[in-house]
Amino acid sequence: MILIVAPEADVHARRVAQEIEMLGAHAAIVDWSAAGAGTVASIGLGSGGLRRTIRVSGTAQALDLADVGAVWTRRVKPATVSPSILDTEQRRFAAAEWRDLLYGLLDSASAVSPLAAQRGATKPEQLARAPLAGLAIPDTLITSDPSQATDFIDAHQGMVVHKAMNGPSDRLLETCQWDERHRPDLERLRLAPTIFQELIEGPRDVRVTMIGTTCFAAAMESGSSQHVDSRLALDVPVAGYELPACVQASLVRLMTRLGLKFAAVDIKESSDGTFYFLELNPQGQFLYVEILTGLPIAAAMAKYLTDLDAQS
Repeated sequence: MILIVAPEADVHARRVAQEIEMLGAHAAIVDWSAAGAGTVASIGLGSGGLRRTIRVSGTAQALDLADVGAVWTRRVKPATVSPSILDTEQRRFAAAEWRDLLYGLLDSASAVSPLAAQRGATKPEQLARAPLAGLAIPDTLITSDPSQATDFIDAHQGMVVHKAMNGPSDRLLETCQWDERHRPDLERLRLAPTIFQELIEGPRDVRVTMIGTTCFAAAMESGSSQHVDSRLALDVPVAGYELPACVQASLVRLMTRLGLKFAAVDIKESSDGTFYFLELNPQGQFLYVEILTGLPIAAAMAKYLTDLDAQS
């Protein structure tokens, strides 16, 4: 059996589960946000060995993780902390208890991109490891210091983009090109640090979905878009793209260094043909790429999970 942890309405989880069923295997989708709101889970250890179970709200039978041969933590939402817990510190404590239970349940040899690896693959860690894997990165500053940000922007004559290291759950924070009108806002860096990078100009943005050692690449011609963030360039043609073998090999090395088996990767091809690694998301989206290009990404993910399940 294959376990997919994702919100109930997650279309990526449902699409891959459909492909898994077509391969003759079975997939169960569990929404961890229901933990604490009806869904219960347990880990038993001792003379009887290891026993891990999840009983989803509204079901009588518990899911025994001994029967699970592959786990895909597609997109994990925090467990629900009871509204009856009013104290802020007690709510933080309860959330941490639910988090550690989740890690104990899911982080095993059968997990695709274990949660601990996903948590460790922060943007600073990615950018630090990318050159060690053979990937070029833009000149980058991650700072909470307004004066350092000022110096960086001026050194690059304003040809800079800025973005957050994380995204809030309620909206999209896009990557933006530097605008001089926002210079007074640099003082707000003291409240939360930000990534600043040199603006890489070039013919295309490349979105790569990594599944194991396989790269599914799609190119967006960036010259015809007004958006720095390719996710918002909805009118730009997208097509399958063959990354150079050396870039693919470097991406595989980076994924290995980060302990990941799945990720959506953003790359920028510069005017001189250099491929710059920008970032990766261990829970990134890929269905829009599949729809626009016809690349069989969901089927490949299903095959990867079923093969892992069969080997267990």
